Amino acid sequence: MSWKWKEGSILNTYNKDTPCKDIFKAVCDEIAEYYVPKGWRYAKSRPKLTYNDKSIKIEIAFWSSGSNIPGDHVNLEIIPSFYSLELKKEMKSKQIDSNGYFLGFSDILLERLETIPKGTQRVINILGEINEFQKDYEETGILRYNHNINVYGITEIDFVKILDFIDNKILVWQDLIENVDMLISKVSRLPKSDVNNMIDGYFIEFIAHKFPDKVNDFKLLVN
Repeated sequence: MSWKWKEGSILNTYNKDTPCKDIFKAVCDEIAEYYVPKGWRYAKSRPKLTYNDKSIKIEIAFWSSGSNIPGDHVNLEIIPSFYSLELKKEMKSKQIDSNGYFLGFSDILLERLETIPKGTQRVINILGEINEFQKDYEETGILRYNHNINVYGITEIDFVKILDFIDNKILVWQDLIENVDMLISKVSRLPKSDVNNMIDGYFIEFIAHKFPDKVNDFKLLVN
C-alpha cells in the first residue's frame, strides 16, 4: 500500500513552530481518510473512529500527550474498545448498567513468547522497532505491541505502518470474536494473568452470551 497526504494537509508543510495539536489532528484526519470509506464514522473534536454493525461496536480513540515537545515529539496513542450491543441489551434486561464493553487494548496487544527468557518483555512499536525489558513478575517471556508513536516528522511510508497496525493488531479481533475456535486459540496465547483478568471481567459475560457452550473452555485457559 502507498499513501499521499491529502491536498491542503499541514503534514505537507509544517515546521518546528507548528503547534503539536495541529500535527496530531492532521494525522488523525489522515487515518480517517482511510477508514471512513470502509464504513467507519469519524468524530473530529476528540478524534475517534467508530464502527457499528448493529451487533458489535468498535471504537478507536486517538489520544495525544501533555508532554509533547514542539519541533520534536507529538504522541499518538491508539486506544481500541470493543462493545457488544446484544450484551448491553441483555445486561439491561437484568437491570445491570453496562455499555456492553468487553475487550480493549490491555487485552489484545500482549502475548506469551516462549522463545525468550522468563521475565523478559519484548516490545515492538508501530514502526517495527524492538526493545526488551526485564519484568521479573512475568510467568513467561512476553511480547507487547506498543500502541504509541511519535508522529512528528512522520513520513507517508511510516503512516502506512499505522494503518497496518490498526488492521493487523486491532481489527483482526473483529473476525476472531465471530469464530470461537480461533478466539480460544488466540486467547490461549495471552499471558495467564491477562487471561485471568478477562475471565473475571465482562469478556466472559460476552462469551456466555454469544458462545454459552464454550464458557468452560475459556475458563480452563487460566489453569
